[in-house]
Amino acid sequence: MARLAIHRILALPAIALCLLQLSGQYAPHPGAKEEVSPPTYDFRTEDGWLKMKDGVRLAVTYYKPVPRSAGERFPVFFEFLPYRKDDGGYIGMYSLYTYFVRRGYILARVDIRGTGSSEGTFPLREYSEQELDDAVETIDQLSRLPASNGNVGMWGISWGGFNAIQVAMRRPPALKAILAAMATDDLYHDDIHYIDGAFHVDEWAFWFDHSKGIPRSPDYQIDEAYDRERLESYPGLLTYLKQQRDGDFWSRNSLRGQYAKIQVPCYLVGGLLDGYRDSIPRMLEEMKVPIKAEVGPWNHAWPDDGTPGPNYEWRHEAVRWWDQWLKGKETGVRSDPRLVIYLRAGHAPDDELTMTPGRWIAGDWPIPGTTWKKLFPASGGRLRERPGMTGGDALFYVPSYGISTGLWWGEPTGDMRPDDAGGLVYDSEVLREKIEIVGLPRVRLRVKASAPLAHWVARLEDVLPDGRVALVTGGLLNSSQRRSRLQPELLVPGESYDLEFELHLTTWTFQPGHRVRLSVSNSLFPMIWPTPYLMTTTLVTGVETTCIELPIIPAGRLGAPAFRPAEKREVGTDARDLGSDVWPQGMNEWKRDTARGLVTYTWSGKSRYEIRDRRFEATERNVYETNEPDPANSRFLGEDSDRIELRGRTIDILTSVEIRSDAGNFHVNFVRRVLENGRLVRKRKWQETIPRVFQ
Repeated sequence: MARLAIHRILALPAIALCLLQLSGQYAPHPGAKEEVSPPTYDFRTEDGWLKMKDGVRLAVTYYKPVPRSAGERFPVFFEFLPYRKDDGGYIGMYSLYTYFVRRGYILARVDIRGTGSSEGTFPLREYSEQELDDAVETIDQLSRLPASNGNVGMWGISWGGFNAIQVAMRRPPALKAILAAMATDDLYHDDIHYIDGAFHVDEWAFWFDHSKGIPRSPDYQIDEAYDRERLESYPGLLTYLKQQRDGDFWSRNSLRGQYAKIQVPCYLVGGLLDGYRDSIPRMLEEMKVPIKAEVGPWNHAWPDDGTPGPNYEWRHEAVRWWDQWLKGKETGVRSDPRLVIYLRAGHAPDDELTMTPGRWIAGDWPIPGTTWKKLFPASGGRLRERPGMTGGDALFYVPSYGISTGLWWGEPTGDMRPDDAGGLVYDSEVLREKIEIVGLPRVRLRVKASAPLAHWVARLEDVLPDGRVALVTGGLLNSSQRRSRLQPELLVPGESYDLEFELHLTTWTFQPGHRVRLSVSNSLFPMIWPTPYLMTTTLVTGVETTCIELPIIPAGRLGAPAFRPAEKREVGTDARDLGSDVWPQGMNEWKRDTARGLVTYTWSGKSRYEIRDRRFEATERNVYETNEPDPANSRFLGEDSDRIELRGRTIDILTSVEIRSDAGNFHVNFVRRVLENGRLVRKRKWQETIPRVFQ
C-alpha cells in the first residue's frame, strides 16, 4: 500500500517544477540497435467506461496518440489506482502521461471500483480478489481497443506498483511486461500496516479511509447510491486491525515465496529512503525473468523529482523498456546491468537534505565480491572486531523514544542522538580506511526481557568526528515472531533468546575518521505502536550471537551507464496548485507532559488546488500519544477534511478516528460526516473493540 508523495493525496497536486539535474553527458547504451521512440505524436484525451462482468462500470481516461498513417496501432500502458483521476490525481496524471503518449503509446488510467469516478463498492481491502479480477478483465479489454497492437504493459508507483506485481502473478495473456516503482513483494512485513511485523498507523492509512467517503466525481451526487457505495464503505483500519498475524490474508497475493508465478519482464524502481526497497534484491535473487532494477537515493517518489537527488530521466529508460517488450524494438535493455544503485558517499545528518553525495554503480545482484564484516558489541559501549568478555547491558523500556527515526524507514533524517539516548549504543574505533557497504546488514542479538512481549530495534549509524550521528539504516523485530511469523509466541520473562533479523536495504560509505555505531532499543514511537508492558531488557555482549554483519563491496569504482538529466514535466493549463503544506514536511509538534508522563507528536498538512471550475482544499491532522508510566495506554487521533467548491454548491467530507489501546485491546471510534452547503446531510459511525494479538 502505498505511501506516495503520490500515494498521499495531499501531495498529489504539488508538482515539482524545478528538477535537479545530473552533471555530465548521457552516454548511449552500447546494446542499443534502434532509436528509442521519439516524441513525435500529437494526442487527445478521452473519458469512457469499462464494463465488468458483474455490470459495474469502471471510469477510464485515455491518452491516445494521433496516428500518422492509416491503421497505425499502439501498445497500451495500464495504471489502476484509487486516487481519483478526475480530481486528486488529475494534475499528476497529465504531467506524467504526456511524455509517453507523445512517443506512441496509449495510456489508460482507471479508477478502482468504489473510488473516484467508478461505480461500485470498494472491497474490504487493498489488492482484493475483486480488484485483481477487475484488472485482468481490464487488460483484456484494453488489448482489444481499435488502435491497440494487442500488447499491454501495467505500471505504477506505490499502489500501482503493488497491483502490477500481483496482476502479473495471474498471467493475463495480453500483459507483456510491468514497471513497478516503490512497491513490495511482502504485504505483511513490508507494507505500512505492520512495518517489520509491528502495528503501524499513519496519515496515509487514515486518509485513504477518508477518501472512500468522497462522492463520485465529477458530479459529487449525494444520493442512495452514494449511501450504499461510499458512506457505508467499511474502514480499512478496522479490517487490518483484525489481521495482526501473518497468514493467508497477507500471503495469498504476496509475491514473496511465489516468484515463479511471474513470467513477464519486470522493470523495478526503488529508493534508499523508501520503505518498500527490500523487495528489489529479493526479486533479483529469486526471479528468472528479465529484470531491470534501479535504486536511487530518493524517498517515495519517481526518480525525476524524488528527494533528495540526484535525479535522472527515468521516463527515457522506461521508453527503452516498453519499446523492447511492447513494440518489438531492440533497444539494448537485454544487455543493461540488472541493477543500478546509488552508493551514498556518507554525509552529515540533515532532515532537509536535497542532494546526496555519492555515485552510481552497476552490476548483478548480489554484487560480486561482497564480503561480510562482523562487529561485536562489548562492555563500555564499544563495537569490536572480536567478542570481548561476556557481559550484559540492561535497558529500561521507555516507549516514547524513536521520533528522530521518522514515521517509517524512509525520508531524510536529522541527528540521531535523541533516539540513541533511549537505547544501548556501541561505537567502533575511529576508522582509518573507508568502508563501502551495499545490501541488507544483519543483526544477531542475545537478549532477555522481564515482560512477555518486546520490540527490538537496531539502527546502523555513522558517528562523525564532531559527534553528530547520521542514520544509515535500521530494522525492528517483533519478539513474538522470532521463530515464525506464522506461529508467533510470547517470551518467557527472564529467559535468554537468540534473535536474528535483517536491516533494510542501504548503501553507505563510512569515511576515515568516522565511527560505526550500532544502536539497540525497544521503542520506535510514533512509527510503531508501543508494546504494553513496562520492562527491563538485557543485551548479552561478548558472545558470537550478538553482532552486526556489514555487506562490504570490493574496492574500486564499479561503472554504471550515464543517465539523462531529468526533464521538466509538461503541465496542463486547466488545473493549478494553489499552495500546499504537505507530507513529509507538514507541520510537526512534539510535546512532553512531565506531570502525567504523556508524550505527544502531532503532524498536520494542507493542500489546495483547482481543476477547471472546481476548487479543492484538503487538510489532515494526526496526533500520536503514549504514556511513559503506562505504555499500554497509547492513542492515535486522526482528523481529515476535503472541501469541494462547485458552482453554487459546497461539499465537505469530514472524517475522524480515535484508536486507544489498553493491555488487551484496541478501541476504535470512526466517524464519517458529509455536509452540503454547510448543513449536515449524512453521518456514519463505527465503534469496535479488537483484541491485541502479539502487538
